[in-house]
Amino acid sequence: MTTRWIITSDLHQRISKWRELVRVVERDRPRFVLIAGDLLPKEGGFEGQRGFFPVMADYLAAMRGSWETTVLMFFGNDDFHPLEPLLDDLAGQGLCVNLNGKVHREAGWVFGGMSHVRDYPFGYKHWCAPDGDFVTCPVQLCGEGLTVDDRGHRIELANLREYLLAKPSLADRLETLRAQLAPDEIPRSVWLVHNPPANLGMDICRGAREVGSPNILRFIQDTQPLFGCSGHIHESPYQAGGRWGARVGRTLWLQPGQEGSELHHVTLEIADGLEIRNARHSIFGLLPE
Repeated sequence: MTTRWIITSDLHQRISKWRELVRVVERDRPRFVLIAGDLLPKEGGFEGQRGFFPVMADYLAAMRGSWETTVLMFFGNDDFHPLEPLLDDLAGQGLCVNLNGKVHREAGWVFGGMSHVRDYPFGYKHWCAPDGDFVTCPVQLCGEGLTVDDRGHRIELANLREYLLAKPSLADRLETLRAQLAPDEIPRSVWLVHNPPANLGMDICRGAREVGSPNILRFIQDTQPLFGCSGHIHESPYQAGGRWGARVGRTLWLQPGQEGSELHHVTLEIADGLEIRNARHSIFGLLPE
């Protein structure tokens, strides 16, 4: 008996990729679909994102209805946070699980999820948080950055460093989740963390800048879950030294990327003995040994 999985991320407004994901789910009949953040359109502003929820609901219903499939996902750094209750509404309808800041147990598996990322040059800062000694990115394209109120109106930040230091760090957020797991649940745990870990080739931007989190890597090393996934850096698998999958001890970590017009996703199977088999990327093929 094996459990089938599909892993993807960063679908944004790409309707063709949402449609392709539905087709893949209908074809492969996975037990779980993991979408590691950035669900909503980058175009159209706050109202454009709000208006996407009925569309997303239809795709989720198609995936849920095609098989005994659970979709676990959360917002990413480009998704406006006041709209998260609309995602919770979809979860309340049984269409998905909003895994942000939560632990979810189902069918003998344990899932943990975190949407937050380390700071970056771009303006929207709600999902940014300290990452150890790294608090603010040295390059900022939008002054001190901004957040939004419940109606989507811009709120300019007066002091970015103070704003970020008032938040729990990435490591603290992950530790809060890990503390909710019993020791015997760790080997069967699966993690969605939008920001990729450092030093695995999953965090390489154009221009070769590496923006992964050493604290997320340390969490993986110390915790040793069965597997996990990230997103965020769409182009990373295509960069020199880039990878979409790597082992950290017993843990398999994945970052499918999301470039071009074709859906980037990973499929895999897990046997009853927790052996991960046939990890295959839709573009790059089987995971190298």
